[in-house]
Amino acid sequence: MKKRFAVTISAVALSMLMAVPAFAGTWKQVDGKWRYQKGANKYVYNDWVQDKGNYYYMGNDGNMQTGWQQIGGQWYYLDSAGIMQTGWMKDNDKWYFLLPSGAMAVNTTIDGRWIGADGVWEPAEGEVEPSNTTDLTTAYLVQNLEGVSTKGYNIITSGKNASGDRWSNAIRLRGKGSYVKYDTKGAYRLLSGRIAPSSQFDSSLLGRVTVYGDNDTVLYTSPDIHYNEKNLYFGVDVSGQSQIRVELSLVKDNEWDEPVILLDKLALYK
Repeated sequence: MKKRFAVTISAVALSMLMAVPAFAGTWKQVDGKWRYQKGANKYVYNDWVQDKGNYYYMGNDGNMQTGWQQIGGQWYYLDSAGIMQTGWMKDNDKWYFLLPSGAMAVNTTIDGRWIGADGVWEPAEGEVEPSNTTDLTTAYLVQNLEGVSTKGYNIITSGKNASGDRWSNAIRLRGKGSYVKYDTKGAYRLLSGRIAPSSQFDSSLLGRVTVYGDNDTVLYTSPDIHYNEKNLYFGVDVSGQSQIRVELSLVKDNEWDEPVILLDKLALYK
């Protein structure tokens, strides 16, 4: 997936949206390539770096990456200065949407526009080109909002997902039909976050996370979630909805094990 931008957008880097370390280090140019030194003769490899509000990715050679990069199974775009991009962007006459986390949105609706499996906006007749009018700089964490309704829900102080990552301050949904619900009252435009099975998710189960709007309208359905599923980043248009509900269901049930799903940085945007 090698692409070149015709139009790039300014980066919006949110430290609360990505579980990336913020090293206190120094940029060094080595053989004409930029590296990030975090200690004496120690450089960052295969990891994100946060510096002055921007995010950069250092590859397996320790060099700052640019362009399209597939990281942890997700596509990201890093501009010519290495800065992670977010929001709507146009590339070779095709439009894409990069979530607040930087991950490319797929199989979802953003700003009323359908985005396919390849991340490309599929314009309907009469639709105009998108613009970056949603405020991605301010995230409203659902778990911090007043009046949240829940079932089978708690906030974990420390929990491990199937990939072995340890999350804190994340939503934990236990049992089929468990959910987190909030009366949005039409005040928000985007719901975004990441989903992962807990390390307790049994191998005989197959789950799914669905976002419902008013009158149980399905706004988003995740891919089927296996016990060893990688982190899933998602975003969905919730504009005009008075209520949203994020619910766990089972596609395959062994009738005795309860599924456990983690939702990290589940947030609304205006």
